[in-house]
Amino acid sequence: MKRNSISRRQFIQSTAAVSLAFATPKIAWGQTSADVIIIGAGMSGLSAALSLEDHGIDVLVLEGKNRVGGRVYSIDNVPGSPEGGANAIVGPRPVAVAKRFGVELIDRSNRSGTSRGRLLVLNGKIISPSDWPDSPQNPFPKESREKMPWAYVSPIVSQNNPLKSLADWVDPAHASYDISLHAFLRKQGVGDRIIQLAVDTNCLYGTSAHDASALMPLRNDVWRQKLGRINFVGKGGNQRVPEGIARNLKRRVVLHKAVSGIRSEADGVDVYCSDGAQYRARFVICSVPVPVFRNLRIEPVLTGIQEQAVKTMDYTLSTQVHITAKRPFWEDDGLPPSMWTDGPAGMVSASRNEAGEITSLAARASGFMARYLDRLGPEGAKAAVIKYIEEFRPAAKGQLTALHFHSWELDRFAGGGNYMVWGPGEVTAFHGKLWARHGRISFCGQYTSLLDRGMEGAMASGERAASEVIERL
Repeated sequence: MKRNSISRRQFIQSTAAVSLAFATPKIAWGQTSADVIIIGAGMSGLSAALSLEDHGIDVLVLEGKNRVGGRVYSIDNVPGSPEGGANAIVGPRPVAVAKRFGVELIDRSNRSGTSRGRLLVLNGKIISPSDWPDSPQNPFPKESREKMPWAYVSPIVSQNNPLKSLADWVDPAHASYDISLHAFLRKQGVGDRIIQLAVDTNCLYGTSAHDASALMPLRNDVWRQKLGRINFVGKGGNQRVPEGIARNLKRRVVLHKAVSGIRSEADGVDVYCSDGAQYRARFVICSVPVPVFRNLRIEPVLTGIQEQAVKTMDYTLSTQVHITAKRPFWEDDGLPPSMWTDGPAGMVSASRNEAGEITSLAARASGFMARYLDRLGPEGAKAAVIKYIEEFRPAAKGQLTALHFHSWELDRFAGGGNYMVWGPGEVTAFHGKLWARHGRISFCGQYTSLLDRGMEGAMASGERAASEVIERL
């Protein structure tokens, strides 16, 4: 699964820029830019900024992209502004901040298509629910042959879940579950062929069930039970929430400001950007994802377990193609618009507006299939997904237009999809140590939260990092 997320040219350019920056004298205190500099304007960085400002602290937020929100990404050039990242607003923190800054929230149930049926496509052929129990491609035991592939594993995880609270997944008492999801399922009597179909085909974590610790799906099962009922979308897109926070900060977020190095000293922190800009603060909060952070130059360098974690941890693989249809071809062939496939389209979901009307289709590939689309490039990936869908759904032929391609792994400011993949043994080895304070640098991000999920986890981590800094100011 591991792969560098920047090209050789990008690496050479960023290395040259930061080397020059670190060769310059440190910035004088008279040029201090803020009390605290926050690197990254995702939900965790913005939450930290908001907490600090609420305590009267001067904050400057630097963001490498041309927008705020990080993995909260509403694709506004596609009808209905479908979500390219966070699909739902789940948890009390994002709900509260949306209300605070006037972002209207809508019950997500109208926009969710999963409860309205999903088409199964294997080896380029449609298999109906009525034909699935007797299909030769069905590997499930007799008592479960009516279950569709995407519905098989979740009940097994729930029935064998020892976790009771959201923090239990990092409790040493459950370290015996820090094994691969594959090993966990085999212990429950699930065969390899079933795992390959039900988990690996559209693998949410890494490239196969071997990549992720079983503690990840076990934690997610508790998350759904505890917080799954708080489930909204923002009117006009979930990105309106981080935009609302940024708009109400006292200082405007500085966009297009890619950080290339950080130097922490006894009396302050210098921040260097790839465009030559330099900033200084008393403290820094770094909210960038691990794959991005490991491409920064840090002085003093990280050591020990923290260094090992930064060098090895990665995020999920997710590549998307968003499609519009000239006419609702699903009404012509009488089949659901949403699909679960083993081809380049991955999982296709119908994006809906507040009235429940379908505005576009989102094809989301994961694992090895995401990397396949990445190698084709944006236009090649769009063509491959459309061709694939047209082959098994003739009613769609000539009706589809691919408007948007996005690879989270190729995004240099993300380095991967929505969640960090905690591999077997990594929760026990790295959790808590990965984001230990480094000199005057504190860390936040969804992966640094006990919740480690969605906007709620990201915002909780930002509040924690802000508290760390407030104690030291």
